[in-house]
Amino acid sequence: MNDQSDPVLTRHPLPTAPAATAPPAAPVPPASGAAVTEPAAAPAGTGQLRPNAVGAHHLVFFVVSSAAPLTGMAGFIGLAFILGGIVVPSGYLIAGITYAVFAVGFTAMSRHMRNSGAFYAYITAGFGRIAGGGAAVLAYVAYALGQVGFAAAAGVFTSLMLDAVAGLTVSWQACALVSGLVIAALSYSKVTIGARVLAVLLTLEIGILFVMAVFVLAQGGHEGLSFASFNPVNLVTPSIGVLFVITFIMFIGFEQTAIYSEEARDPRRTVPRATYWSVGVLTVTFTFISWVILMAAGPSRLESLLAGDPSSLMFNLNDEFVGEAMTAVMQILIVTSFFASVLAFHNAGSRYLFSLGREGILPAALARTGGRTKTPSVAGIVHTVLVIGLLAGFGLTSLDPYTQIIAWTNAPTLVGVIALEIATSLAVIRFLGRSGTGESRWQRLIAPALATVLLSGALGLILWQLGLLTGLGYAGNALVLSPLLVGFVAGAVRARRAGRDGGVGGLIPAQRTGTDG
Repeated sequence: MNDQSDPVLTRHPLPTAPAATAPPAAPVPPASGAAVTEPAAAPAGTGQLRPNAVGAHHLVFFVVSSAAPLTGMAGFIGLAFILGGIVVPSGYLIAGITYAVFAVGFTAMSRHMRNSGAFYAYITAGFGRIAGGGAAVLAYVAYALGQVGFAAAAGVFTSLMLDAVAGLTVSWQACALVSGLVIAALSYSKVTIGARVLAVLLTLEIGILFVMAVFVLAQGGHEGLSFASFNPVNLVTPSIGVLFVITFIMFIGFEQTAIYSEEARDPRRTVPRATYWSVGVLTVTFTFISWVILMAAGPSRLESLLAGDPSSLMFNLNDEFVGEAMTAVMQILIVTSFFASVLAFHNAGSRYLFSLGREGILPAALARTGGRTKTPSVAGIVHTVLVIGLLAGFGLTSLDPYTQIIAWTNAPTLVGVIALEIATSLAVIRFLGRSGTGESRWQRLIAPALATVLLSGALGLILWQLGLLTGLGYAGNALVLSPLLVGFVAGAVRARRAGRDGGVGGLIPAQRTGTDG
């Protein structure tokens, strides 16, 4: 069949970028029957991200680090058991399956879109530049707030570790600010340097979790081994929505694989492969380790162990089954786990700013890259200033960094990212579902529709029980989530103005090529 216009793209035509632009990114081999969309050409004087810099394993290190497996288990597993009881491992498994279904459509879209503003590119393809612009700024706000929360928590644990190990008294505020500056410098370096650092830190933190698992299983747990946690009957409980607040937030970050598509080698294969690997690693780690911790505690004494300090549950069990020396190592690695997570969030935030500058939604200066490193330079600096400014502002208050700052900043991260994932699933259906794209019906219709239903249900339950995470009422939660709405409206307005001025160009091809199927 001859080339024909895509009905979705016809309704949302995007102006062509000005002729005087920087060279486009290297072409990506198209999927069968579909054109591949390259990032918009940057205005003159801006740079490009380094192409072919990272492979699938680098992307896995980036995105799994943002989920901080050791931190999630040590910091939240006690709270998860308080809220969900023995079904906590099933809660992680359900979240992993849900995200795996979402990944089907997400990775199908990644084969047709190569852009560091992943959610922006995908939602623009489905619903036009105004919705895409709103989604892009919303995504940036969500990731930036997530970084602030994790940086504050990193400051707390660093301060505690320095006191315990070296006898030094350093405030959490100072630790958070110094780590933020170190992370900014590391993020500015070549993307492969950051990936190597994350590889070492991630290997250590997952390794120590599985060391504990070996010792617990070798000793048969406290009361023997049982799989009652996975009995569907036990899932019928009013607390399942509360549990999802914890389990779903632990996966935030896996969707960042597409952010590195412009820097990845063979992104059509690398991004999907890394996405599935990341979901798989997180699902296995969270489900298996939470079950191991339950076996170490013993279902009959779990309640009594949680009656004290629930945040010490994992450390106490590690003392019992492995030894105090290894627990001391675990406490140090929690600091590096937070560090790795903050670095991953910083990379995501700076790349979204870079993409917004290149597309004309924000000032074009944000699209500049370092001449040697080819990483976002101006965007990285602006992002650092914003994050450090927020950390300093929070540090001047009397808010508790762990129970208030991290909760209030990560709540919009969780809600914002899931909302973007729902919008992306709908965009997949709209963009890929109406014409031949080389994708199967499962990839372009069934899986995205199922993901929309599953994620919408999870988001509804999370919003219903959000107060358990934030400790706030309806008005307080609305205030905590308000930056997402402000960001979406601001991005939509800027995208509309940029469209009138000839910006937001080159993101989506005017016509599809090849044979419809």
